[in-house]
Amino acid sequence: MSISDRLPDARRAGARILDTAEGVLIALRGCTLNQAFVEIVQTAKRHNVSTLSLADALVAIAQTQAFQNVDDADAAFVAARATWGHFFDQTPPRRPAQLPSRQLHDEDVDEFASGA
Repeated sequence: MSISDRLPDARRAGARILDTAEGVLIALRGCTLNQAFVEIVQTAKRHNVSTLSLADALVAIAQTQAFQNVDDADAAFVAARATWGHFFDQTPPRRPAQLPSRQLHDEDVDEFASGA
C-alpha cells in the first residue's frame, strides 16, 4: 500500500461536503439537486467565497444549529448565515408526547395466547 492510498483524497472530501450541503438545501427548500448546486455556486460567487468553504459552512450550521459558536470572521460562515440562517432560526417542531407503555400482566398474555 502506497502513502497515496492511505491519505484522504481532497477531491473526494470536497465532493462529500458539497453533496451534504446540497442535501441540506434539498431538505430545507424542497428543491432539486441541480437547483441546490446552482444556489450554492451563485451564493459563493455573490459573497466572493469558495464554493466548498460555503458548502462546509452550511453543513456546519445545519449540524450544530448554534450560530454563536461560528467564527464571525469567516466570510463563508457569514454568507451561509445571511443566506440560509432564517431556516435555522425557527423553533423546532415539538415532538408528540409519548404514551405510557402498557404493562403486560399474566392474564393479558393468557388472553392473547388463547386467541380471545
